[in-house]
Amino acid sequence: MEDPSGKSTAQPKAPWFDPVCAILMAVASLATAWCSYQNSVWSDLSSDLATQSDKLDRHASMQHLEAGQVQEEQMLLWTEAMDATVDGDDRLAAFYTRRFADELKPAYEKWMALKPFENPDAPPNPFVDSLYTPRFATEVRESRAAASRAEADSNTAGHHASDYLSNTVILAMVVFFAGTAGSFDRRVVRWSSLAFALVLFSFVAVRICMQPIQ
Repeated sequence: MEDPSGKSTAQPKAPWFDPVCAILMAVASLATAWCSYQNSVWSDLSSDLATQSDKLDRHASMQHLEAGQVQEEQMLLWTEAMDATVDGDDRLAAFYTRRFADELKPAYEKWMALKPFENPDAPPNPFVDSLYTPRFATEVRESRAAASRAEADSNTAGHHASDYLSNTVILAMVVFFAGTAGSFDRRVVRWSSLAFALVLFSFVAVRICMQPIQ
């Protein structure tokens, strides 16, 4: 740049200025590659965990549905057994009770021990929560708990991926300001541009050091 008299107004740069800018750009570029890699890894992990959570939840739902179907069948058998008992047909009642599933047998025995035909305080049937444990109850509970954990881990991994992605945006700004700092004629503008790049890089460097590595 020249003033009206034809003399250049460009203020000279310190000899170390351009090398510092070049080194900062190189380090920022390497950091960008590292953050991009971590973003990809954490994103893949988040996706895998989300898929795992969905599979566990669907498996638990299928087991819950099957348990409900088994309970409905057992309720029909129990109803027939009660009808036969009321009619005094012990042989027919025994025919049905022998076909009770493993979930119903202990519940039925506990229910009969309460003398339901004589005790008005006894539960109306053996399928109440205090007596009957549905099939796959433990498996369903464990699968849903595992699905919740996998979903939480997926959200955490997605958060880490987003953090690393934001790092790449900040590092791109570092490369821009460090790359353009040397092109300004005025010393104060050059220094301001480089100083801003250094501040941004220091911020993102500390942030990267505090983030988990996959």
